Amino acid sequence: MTVISVTTIPVQPDAPWDETLATHKQAKTILERHGAENVRLMVSMVGGAPVGTAYSSFEADDHAALGKITDAIFTDPELLEMMSAGTSPWTTSVLADVPLD
Repeated sequence: MTVISVTTIPVQPDAPWDETLATHKQAKTILERHGAENVRLMVSMVGGAPVGTAYSSFEADDHAALGKITDAIFTDPELLEMMSAGTSPWTTSVLADVPLD
């Protein structure tokens, strides 16, 4: 069963978008290096979440694969430096893809 990790990141209003985008592109490279699949960055346009909220997500084949990726990224010095440099609080949720067929 596909498992999806979604991190909610409030984008600071004074943060230049090109810097925010560059940071996420760098994070995508690191995540993929550790086995993350379908890495995405989505932003809230309209709806319940505040405009300017970003969502970074990636997929893993199952919980074991997600655990392996998570173990790897939380020991990657480059990604840890990026995560600690941010000024916004962020939260991560793990979602399971539930088949409807």
